[in-house]
Amino acid sequence: MILGIGTINLDYIIDCQHLPVPKESIICRDVTLMLGGKGANQIAAAARLGAENMFIAMTGANDPNNSILFRDLEWAGVNTGHICTTDGLSGSAFVMVEHSGQNSIIINPGANKALTPEIIRQKRACFEKAAICMTEFSVPMETCEYAIKLAKKLGRLTIVNPAPYAPISDSFYQNIDVITPNEIEAADFCGFQITDAKSASQACVFFHSKGVKNVVITMGSQGAFVSDGRDQMMIPCCKVSAIDTSGAGDSFNGGLAYAMDRNIDIFTAARFGNAVASLSVQKKGTARSMPSLDEVEKIFRL
Repeated sequence: MILGIGTINLDYIIDCQHLPVPKESIICRDVTLMLGGKGANQIAAAARLGAENMFIAMTGANDPNNSILFRDLEWAGVNTGHICTTDGLSGSAFVMVEHSGQNSIIINPGANKALTPEIIRQKRACFEKAAICMTEFSVPMETCEYAIKLAKKLGRLTIVNPAPYAPISDSFYQNIDVITPNEIEAADFCGFQITDAKSASQACVFFHSKGVKNVVITMGSQGAFVSDGRDQMMIPCCKVSAIDTSGAGDSFNGGLAYAMDRNIDIFTAARFGNAVASLSVQKKGTARSMPSLDEVEKIFRL
């Protein structure tokens, strides 16, 4: 079973001819409201593949759009029984997507800011039931660190997607089994640019020196560079025509977690994650773009 801890947002997907530049006003073609948030996207990706799951997150008790969030979570197969509420509005994101597939995103954290370590402590039973715990950095950092330390204390496999970048303590590193930054985030941690397999390999050495067991650096069109501390390799991405790249990293993480929940090795799991991501970018949106297992198995079977 996979336990996700992270953000849940209402995404406003804005379809536009091109992304506006400063001082430019443009007319969009369409606006669609749907589930988003890095945590929700990642657990939705795993759930769509058929993973047994739980999700700890926070919504706003006074948000009239919560019905959209729960509709999409239930569509994906996410267990919503551990989502909490606080005063105010749920998180939201305004995602402008141009016809090339590139995007710009503005995020309002909303209720996500209220996901505290105390709530995680109250949900200890979820950690006891799960085999894998995954989180991301859009919720308060003290909450991420508490969750991962608790999961590791209970002997669970921990997957951390450190996005958006934030510095972490040495003790946090030591509780991470799999870290999954993209090349920009990895560069922020390591202090040097990551542009190819050689520099990605050097970044992996940094993470391993901090105590991280496995490193997966997603590098866009180059693929994902993977290291387990003994072997390293670049896993090529699947070549597709992207419609919307928002959520690509989240779909990769969800696919990776699904595979590892089935005791698949990290290199094969990354190949599977690439396949999941390649299908997600061929649809609009984030959580709603996550493919089913049947769709993935047409191009990659574990």
